[in-house]
Amino acid sequence: MNKNKKSGPLIVGLTGQTGAGKSTVTEAFTKNGFVLLDCDAITRELQQKEEVLAALAAAFGSEILLEDGTLNRKMLAAKAFSEPKQTEKLNGIMVPLIKAELEKRIAAAQANGKRYILLDAPTLFESGVDKMCDRKVSVLASEAVRLQRILTRDGITEEQARMRMSAQQKDAYYTVRSDFILRNNGTKEELLKEGEELAKSLTKTENQDWKTALTTFIAIVLIIALISGLYTFIYRRLYPRHYTDTVTAYSQQYGLEESMLYAIIRTEGAESEEQMAEKFDLLISMRDGENDYTLLAEYYAGKDAVDEWLQDESYSSDGVNLKAIPDEETRNFVDSVQQAQKIYDNIYKR
Repeated sequence: MNKNKKSGPLIVGLTGQTGAGKSTVTEAFTKNGFVLLDCDAITRELQQKEEVLAALAAAFGSEILLEDGTLNRKMLAAKAFSEPKQTEKLNGIMVPLIKAELEKRIAAAQANGKRYILLDAPTLFESGVDKMCDRKVSVLASEAVRLQRILTRDGITEEQARMRMSAQQKDAYYTVRSDFILRNNGTKEELLKEGEELAKSLTKTENQDWKTALTTFIAIVLIIALISGLYTFIYRRLYPRHYTDTVTAYSQQYGLEESMLYAIIRTEGAESEEQMAEKFDLLISMRDGENDYTLLAEYYAGKDAVDEWLQDESYSSDGVNLKAIPDEETRNFVDSVQQAQKIYDNIYKR
């Protein structure tokens, strides 16, 4: 999930299979500060314009228009989705218009100070709209669950429902293209909670980017102050090095960064050097291949909790290291240690 941050708002693309629960995730994101851009609604608006209706009629015949000149959506759907070439023809007309409208609305949202935007797009990947997004989220559910939801929601026959489902992409299509997968085989409340946790995690990550930028700026100022000795004089008192013998021993024997060990001491504290040594023993007992982010999370939350998070594609892409921490208390601890470690690196580097 570590991507170079572009200027402008965070844009999250949301997609998924019919009956999976995409509308519930939309609700969760909008409750947490995201501006919703609904591609289906935008498509309907565009198809009310005379020039768009004229282009569609030229491509699919005047019978797609009702007597009052408005669009007969059922007739258009029957023609446009009758075969792949016809679908490509429809996409060739509508997709460029939708993308242009999305760009216009994103610019307007940014001008109004909006920092988070959700693009609800059923054909996010097929249309190429995913290339406009910083993060992609897909909502999936088992076929049996989706079938029951569609029957209850739309009041259609089972045969019609299965035809709709068969026309959509399989799970693997979404999993290889998405940054996050939400699986919704439970209740709406459970999905709503998961969606809210993900939305908060994404906005927190963005906020952390600002904190990181601020930390970097402060670091530059402090490096300049180092020339006069003021930086060292002040910050070595704010960030002292305790239990130096224990830290040096663990660093040399186990290859741990001294600055990280000092940051843990400062963040967590210890009543004695012996107690701190016991805490460091936890670090060296962790699994091989873990990065510092995962290592600190396991140190704080415990192996069982991290093992559970590593099994969820929303938090780990390889099952070895975390790309996000779902528990806020653990996440705050890791952030605090890593920020303190940067300062230790700056004021005590040789």
